[in-house]
Amino acid sequence: MFEAWQRTAAEAGTDGGVAGTAEAALAPPPLPAPHDATAEDAAVARGEVPALSIDPALDDLAQPEEEEAAPDAEALPLPEQLTVIPDELHPGEELVLGPDGEPLEDMGLVLEDVEPGAEPVGVDVDAGTDLAPHAIPFAPDAGSLRVRRSIVVRQEPRRDAPPVGTVAQDMRVRWRGDTAIRGPDCEAWVQIEPRGWVCERYLEPNFREPRVRELPKLREGELTPGIYARVVGKRVRAYPSLKLARARRRGVLLKGSVSVQLRGQVRIRRKTYWRTTDGQYLEARVLREYRPSSFEGVDADAIAELPPTFAWAQSRTRPTAHVEVRAAPDARAARETVLPPRTLVAVKALSDDGHWVSIAEDHWVARDDLHVAWFSHAPPQVEPGARWLDVDLDAQVLVAYEGERPVYATLISSGKQGTDTPEGLFRIWIKFAEADMTGSGTAGNETYRVATVPWTMFFQDDYALHTAYWHDRFGQPMSHGCVNLSPKDARALYAWAAPQVPVGWSMVHATEDAPGSWVRIRGQARPTGKARKVAVAATRVGAP
Repeated sequence: MFEAWQRTAAEAGTDGGVAGTAEAALAPPPLPAPHDATAEDAAVARGEVPALSIDPALDDLAQPEEEEAAPDAEALPLPEQLTVIPDELHPGEELVLGPDGEPLEDMGLVLEDVEPGAEPVGVDVDAGTDLAPHAIPFAPDAGSLRVRRSIVVRQEPRRDAPPVGTVAQDMRVRWRGDTAIRGPDCEAWVQIEPRGWVCERYLEPNFREPRVRELPKLREGELTPGIYARVVGKRVRAYPSLKLARARRRGVLLKGSVSVQLRGQVRIRRKTYWRTTDGQYLEARVLREYRPSSFEGVDADAIAELPPTFAWAQSRTRPTAHVEVRAAPDARAARETVLPPRTLVAVKALSDDGHWVSIAEDHWVARDDLHVAWFSHAPPQVEPGARWLDVDLDAQVLVAYEGERPVYATLISSGKQGTDTPEGLFRIWIKFAEADMTGSGTAGNETYRVATVPWTMFFQDDYALHTAYWHDRFGQPMSHGCVNLSPKDARALYAWAAPQVPVGWSMVHATEDAPGSWVRIRGQARPTGKARKVAVAATRVGAP
């Protein structure tokens, strides 16, 4: 069926895209087995009544009259889920003021990397010896070593060795062996678990047992770490301190589209000020809180229960509308029912003209209203059993594989026309628990700044797979070139894909010994837009 789908793509294509490499045809799927032994379910099992959705509960939807307009779905929100942040206290987010009237720091909320070259106060940077590196005894009377600040972990015990990642501040780690390495740039290079070397000046003995935690830190029930908001209005300024914010002095004029992560709030008389994670202050009235999407794809267990070929029913032109199901492959045919957006359905057959897809007997859906998860073979570069990702730009679907076995599938949002996602075969080269992103000169000279994007995996220069907490339009192109994922999907794939991020680390590099997962991006080819100028601000890491 996949070959037929590809042959008819030019006729029925939704965006004029170029089809990817043809794969082996897939056999039509069987009908899903019913869960309940009701009369209707039994009829479905006998083939007397078609099962429209992979979820049997959706077969109980009322059958609308032909002349009625399809109701708008409420399952998907508008492109941006924005909620006014009221000018009042936000439960659990109030900042405590110190004697100087400024909020006290709470470093437990955000573990930040430090600027390159910055050294702790009172530390002799040149401490060490002019002698060649050599082993010295290292057996501290401690249960663990506390990381004094977020710091780079090196592949070898020397300052110019390649980095393997960043371990976050306040993590308590184990050391390996009973020796350290003394060198000209450090009194004692300590090998830590699970790998890498850190200079002892950034570690301190602690009597407690090792303790690390997953980053970014999530509170119970959170989809993303904390609260995000968009700055709205004209000539909005951000202030470096609460005092200056109240006096409206020394404010920085914000330009373009700006999203911030909120650290806490302070109410002064009738005004509420929010502090961002980068230490700036903004009035609550200029902020609109995002509501991240709760959508998530299907994992290996769910895929095993699905037909060999399945799709999400979601219109490309009206993503929030219900999808119409016709009695025949013709727009003039009787409408049998409608499906809520993102309903999972079986893909059984393609009409002769390639414009319609059978999801059950005498039930057809327009091809453009389906996002099919086409399973394919691994590229020859992928080692047997290795983890890799396949992104289909035409379908706006991502499938994760372990070798030839699909283990996760979901909807994505790739680059809009003019800010296209690059096609090709890439490897993840670096992963960040959180990354600040900025861009300029894209989409009609649009500039933007997006704060602390969680679960980010760069695969080609500054192109990445990452969370999009600012929209719920997965299944249609929305980005400046990156591959947008829902928070749940991004978190799952971040933990799954290589290189693995040790618990307690805020960043990890792919290395020769621990290479990144392959990422294949295929499908439509769009005209090249303006030159892309994007900077990643999350690479601020300390160096011993």
